Amino acid sequence: MYPVLFQIGGFRLDTYSVIWLIALSTAILWSIRRLKIYGLDEDKSRSVMFWAFIMMLIGARSHEYIANIKFYLANPLEFFNLNRGSLSEAGALSGAFIMAFVMSLIKKVSFKKLCDVVAIPGMLALVIGRWGCFLNGCCVGRVTDFFAGVHFPFDQAGIFRHPVQIYYSLIAFVIMCILLLVEKKFIRSQKNYHSIIAPLALILYSAMRFFTVPFREYFSLNLLLRYDMTYKTVFIIALIGFTWLILSFITAVLRKRVHERNSKPE
Repeated sequence: MYPVLFQIGGFRLDTYSVIWLIALSTAILWSIRRLKIYGLDEDKSRSVMFWAFIMMLIGARSHEYIANIKFYLANPLEFFNLNRGSLSEAGALSGAFIMAFVMSLIKKVSFKKLCDVVAIPGMLALVIGRWGCFLNGCCVGRVTDFFAGVHFPFDQAGIFRHPVQIYYSLIAFVIMCILLLVEKKFIRSQKNYHSIIAPLALILYSAMRFFTVPFREYFSLNLLLRYDMTYKTVFIIALIGFTWLILSFITAVLRKRVHERNSKPE
């Protein structure tokens, strides 16, 4: 592992922070370039994305506070200790999603189109960012004798773990490729547009999380049965994705029927 990129005196630059900064910056720049594909106003869309990004950071941290609220209420100063606890990917997604919805209404930007715009770059952010987790040695997997097992410096000699961070990255890359193929095939004109990419991304993201969670260090059947905060959030994300996709298809069918009816000569 390589948690510290470099250190000069008291100044330390973490590899985790640098890689995630690169991941998020790349995703944002790609999203901006994709706005034209969906015919969105660039200035208004940038404003929505900015506030969604801010809420994403808040949401990433809020899961830590909610999951351990009793501790933080008993130790209020720990609210400001950002080195304690962790960041939540599901919390970040939830925060960004909610803020984007609110700001889209305010700025009068198509929320569905904007979500389709950022869904694929968002997957790229996971592809890159999870390598930051791997080099940092966080989000570790369970001990295993699997051939792909990796030895982490904090473990005793001979102990290997599932490289869950790399599993995340590889699966996210596959999801990104699937979304690109679906977009190329179905999103051909704005005239008959109906949202597919974003709800499909939510569904596939949730499947990825459910698939990889059993390989995480903290996983246990008891934790699953009592519905950990992360499981609750991922389940809600999956439910939103399925509902959204079904409604999109229903809308597409109804639009097609109306178009065919109006096209018939009287």
